[in-house]
Amino acid sequence: MRNLKLVDSRHVVETEALRDAQLISLDTEQNNIYVASSSHVVCYSFDGKEIASVPVQDSESDQSCLPIGLQYLGDQQALCLATDDGRICLWHLSNPEELECVGDVESGITAMGWSPDLELIVITTGENKLLLMTREFDVISEVGLFPDHEGEDGHITVGWGKKETQFHGSSGKQSAKQEHVVLHSASEHDNGNPLISWRGDGQFFVISSIEPKTGARFVYTWSRECVFQARSEPVDGVQNCLSWKPSGSLIASVQKAHSSLATQVIFYEKNGLRHGEFNIQTVTTADVRVQFISWNQDSSVLAVCLEYTENDSKSSLLQLWTVNNYHWYLKQSLHFSSGVSMATWDPEQMYKMHVLSRSGAYSTFIWAWHTDCTPGRVDEDDALVAVIDGKQLLVTPIRKMVVPPPMSAYAISLPYPVRNVTFKTDSSGTSLAIYMANDQIAVFNCQGEGNNASLVSYTGAGGGDGFVPQCKLPHLEDMYHIKFQTPEDQPSQIVHFLWISESQFLFTKTGQSCSILHRADICKGEKALVVRTSIELNNFVLSMAKNEETNTVAIQLVNGEVFKLLPDKDDVQPWLSPSSQPVRFPYPCTEMSVTSFGQQEIVIGRTDRFRLFVNNTEIASNCTSFKVHNEFLLLTTFSHTIRCISRACQLNDLSSLSDTKSHPFDESIRRVERGSQIINILANSTKVILQMPRGNLETIHPRALVLSSLKHLMDSDKMLEALLMMRTHRINLNLLHDHNPSHFLSHIDQFIQQVDSPAHFNVLLTDLMEEDVTQTMYTASYSTKPDSTDTQTVGLQKSKVNRICDCFLDGLQKAGSDRFYQSILTAHVRKNPPDLEKALYVVWSLYGRDKSEKCASPEDALKYLLFLVDVNDLYNVALGMYNFDLVLMVAGKSQKDPKEYIPFLNQLRTLEENYRHYTIDKHLKKYSKALEHLVKCGDEHFQELLTLVSDHKLHAKALSLYKPGSAQFKSIAATYGSYLRTKNRHDEAGIMFIKAEEWELALEAFQSARNWRQVFCMAGHLNYCSSTLSELAVKISGELKSSQMYKEAATVLEEYAQDPEEAIVALIQGSHWEESLRLMHRYKRLDLIETHLKEALEESWDHLMEMLSSQKAQFLQYKNRLTVVRAQKEKERSELDGGEWNETGADLFSDTSSITGATVTSLATSNSSRSTVLSKTGSARTRRKAENKKWSLKEGSKNEGFALVDALAKQMTVIYNMKDEVSSLMKMLIQFNYDQKATRLHEVYDEFLTLIDGSVGQIWNQSQTNKTAMMVGPNSTSSSLAKAVQSGQKVTDVEETLDPVLLAPPNLNKDSRWKLHIASKS
Repeated sequence: MRNLKLVDSRHVVETEALRDAQLISLDTEQNNIYVASSSHVVCYSFDGKEIASVPVQDSESDQSCLPIGLQYLGDQQALCLATDDGRICLWHLSNPEELECVGDVESGITAMGWSPDLELIVITTGENKLLLMTREFDVISEVGLFPDHEGEDGHITVGWGKKETQFHGSSGKQSAKQEHVVLHSASEHDNGNPLISWRGDGQFFVISSIEPKTGARFVYTWSRECVFQARSEPVDGVQNCLSWKPSGSLIASVQKAHSSLATQVIFYEKNGLRHGEFNIQTVTTADVRVQFISWNQDSSVLAVCLEYTENDSKSSLLQLWTVNNYHWYLKQSLHFSSGVSMATWDPEQMYKMHVLSRSGAYSTFIWAWHTDCTPGRVDEDDALVAVIDGKQLLVTPIRKMVVPPPMSAYAISLPYPVRNVTFKTDSSGTSLAIYMANDQIAVFNCQGEGNNASLVSYTGAGGGDGFVPQCKLPHLEDMYHIKFQTPEDQPSQIVHFLWISESQFLFTKTGQSCSILHRADICKGEKALVVRTSIELNNFVLSMAKNEETNTVAIQLVNGEVFKLLPDKDDVQPWLSPSSQPVRFPYPCTEMSVTSFGQQEIVIGRTDRFRLFVNNTEIASNCTSFKVHNEFLLLTTFSHTIRCISRACQLNDLSSLSDTKSHPFDESIRRVERGSQIINILANSTKVILQMPRGNLETIHPRALVLSSLKHLMDSDKMLEALLMMRTHRINLNLLHDHNPSHFLSHIDQFIQQVDSPAHFNVLLTDLMEEDVTQTMYTASYSTKPDSTDTQTVGLQKSKVNRICDCFLDGLQKAGSDRFYQSILTAHVRKNPPDLEKALYVVWSLYGRDKSEKCASPEDALKYLLFLVDVNDLYNVALGMYNFDLVLMVAGKSQKDPKEYIPFLNQLRTLEENYRHYTIDKHLKKYSKALEHLVKCGDEHFQELLTLVSDHKLHAKALSLYKPGSAQFKSIAATYGSYLRTKNRHDEAGIMFIKAEEWELALEAFQSARNWRQVFCMAGHLNYCSSTLSELAVKISGELKSSQMYKEAATVLEEYAQDPEEAIVALIQGSHWEESLRLMHRYKRLDLIETHLKEALEESWDHLMEMLSSQKAQFLQYKNRLTVVRAQKEKERSELDGGEWNETGADLFSDTSSITGATVTSLATSNSSRSTVLSKTGSARTRRKAENKKWSLKEGSKNEGFALVDALAKQMTVIYNMKDEVSSLMKMLIQFNYDQKATRLHEVYDEFLTLIDGSVGQIWNQSQTNKTAMMVGPNSTSSSLAKAVQSGQKVTDVEETLDPVLLAPPNLNKDSRWKLHIASKS
């Protein structure tokens, strides 16, 4: 649905030397054009300056000659010329006066054609010979021009089947009859010479020549090796026009059969069979002849040059044809009153053509693809898309219907071919102005009524053929001509045409050296566009665009400069960027748009090489199309994606958009079909119309546009529209709440009133989940939403579903309509945990209603509830409500056997109420609730209660149900104590025995718990005598010493066993030097200093010195090994980063592969597997064993480095915790004159601490492990993962990040008060 728009038209030069030009060739490297006439070969620059010329006539021969072929050879810097007298010449500009003859064909040359790679040359001779030569003009092959045998691709008959028996589809049986083609001789306008055309890849060439036997033209296909391939099927009236489509699919020629007045462009396949055609449109009744046809370089445009006689002079019409969906469109038609002698496409610029007219004028024309459409910014604008097809304009209102070409909603028929179309859109409606080939403008208005049945008509899609019209037809306001201020100005050179206001047009007219900008007003009285102001620019205009919001016009020159024309100004001024720099596109942009970004008006341009610029900044190098939406800039790319760039972002942020990487949750990028291009978008809508390469249209709704539209709807409290849009586009319905939770919950009544549909409520409630979708699923569209703290987030997640369900229940109950019973049931079920009892109460409340009233049926309600909940679970809930009628109702809907549950229910009916409730709760395994009912049954069931308590560990619950001090309380407490002792919780068991007043059992429990104070309390309750108490004390002290509780053992021996000597010994064993010394002086046992204390001091000093020495050696060993391991890891990492894998393996992944996502999945899977294994282990001992095996110190193990850091951290902690012990020992050593030993201990310990302090920075030197890394594992959430991926964080092994010892060194006691001044050497 695109049109070819003329963007540049220049009249370069007009000289007598070009009047009889016959051939043309281009040198795009030096920007020269070579023209051959019957007398001279002339070289001109592209700006029209003559460089050199040379005569064509051979100076040694008197015979006249004509040029037959002309080709510039870039690598040789020479021009190859072939003449009809047989000469092949080279002309070098370095020697412009000499035409070097490099070959001669005696019989003359009738045609010449060079291969696209300029390696081979094909020549046909006057003797009907075909010569294939190298670039050095050595003959490779010489064959006859008319082979007498079938070619390699000739038609083959396998001997079965007839044309008459084949199926011919819609053509009918008449097509089965073989029609004999009557061939006539070639046209009188045919010069009889062969024509040569090569395929774009240079593997085949085709020759169109007149066969001597029939006198008619045939097409012969040859291979690059000059092997005959096929001859075309007989076609009457083939003209001397030939062009092979560069893409290789079709060979174009022209037919004007004697039996028909129509002239057609026909197509052949490589094997010579016909492959379609189309009729050439003309604007005259005169006899029309096709001069030549030519494909452009990318095979998208076919140029057809027509010649006809007008006012006794020959005129030419240059037509540009394109094909889409098998329909040929006439996109442009240029009239040359003096006729065209030759034209050729530019080999580098695909849509540039060089034209030579018979008047001696040399002109250039440049076209560009452009979609003519209205922006659709207001509701009155139907987003019209206009397609030019010769004298018809095919129009489709995209807002109302999407009609694929070649169909349309309606067609506007005009007397002359359409060149350009422009629109005016405002609140009053849409109007369109059509610029025709006769330089008139037809203005149509889409509002109001008019009689224009002869001009505008519905097609089948819009309402024709009996269908109901879906759109309103425009009517013709009037036809206008252009009236200039000076009579000598003519509108023939008008290029750009733009409707800028209600009654003003802006267009450009090409001058000699620049473009002239004209502003014209509509004058209905004169039926003219009267030019009011004219501005001469300093260069030629390439494109113009208008900002629909401000009516500012941007004008781009061919050198990329951009100027601004304000609505109320008559002069142009440079377009300035926000930094006050003039805007100039680095490359000229054939497509341009004006809009605003971040409150700044900017220009957007796209080159024909697919580079997209915003002001001076390139934001994409692979853009195939773009359009501006109310909130986004949409563009399609060669990576087959459509991108939605928010217009709210700042210009400085646009440069980063060239990076095509995106996180997995990015909603601004989506995949589209290969080759898709944007045709139109609807403002304030989510529709984007794409056209595929084959021509069909597709409507998509990019997620970014959908989410943006939803935001506006929810902010405007249009919740029903938002809900319906979410269901249409499969948006998670949690967004209704998560977009603005407080607003949604506070306006739940308004939401219920708007939606008013139980089905919608049910879907919403069913879709609820705890996570915030704005931070997980749609995080890209809510990147600016403030983040909550972790504590708040967790709290909200836990209660989100319940809060929404509670609000819905309150709102639905206020609505007071029984038709919402399903939604009420859904809200109860969706709670966490599900509130099934209240749901069943809702069902039960429907019973007993008057059937005459229009209310919900309890059977329907129960049926719906069973759809949400398993019937067995619902049966158990009903049974737990003790309502047997409800139980029977639910059971009737289940697969349960009545022979099983009816006797069970009958048995329950016979029981006392409390005991019945106990039996039901026990059956449902609600043991806590069963216990409450069993307590109410009396003391006769107490033994059963004890059994229930013991079996299901309900001791604490049972104790709360009885009064302390009662017999039942004591019995339960004793049972609880016995249970606690089996779990090795002796201290707690002792307390329970105290509650039960079982003093002996309490003493035993506290004795097992090493709680010596409570033991002697219980001994007091038991009234032990002094001897028994002494024996108990000796026993308890031994147990305490075995548990390394020497100070407590000394207290027991001193106070309860009355044995101070043993108490002193216990203190010395526990290294409590000062306390032992105190007791020695108290009990006058100073002899123990010599016998016990000094000896213990020396032993302790020896032990500490040995331990510090071994620990220091091990510390150094671990530290050195850690350095080696880290160096090896770094070497492996650098080899992986710089190795060949990144170069050769990168192409194995597509541009949409997410390596990060794969890593996240694999790590999460592995860690979750490990967590599962650990969780299944039974005992704490097994878990400790598995934890110890997590890291291994074995050399070469996977996590050896982590194990070394962990071991070093543990050593540091142990050594630092010895400060009090070392300080206390040194004081005693000095007190008893062991000064040298104390000093030595002080030195060794201080050196070790200094070594540790200096090693901390070396061990934890990696600023841990990349704080930007993303953690995966049991502590990570979907929100944290989404935020991490969005910010581009890398995945880090969960083991490395979760253990605090790897993040930072342990907290060490830096207190230096352990040092003794009296122990230092200084």
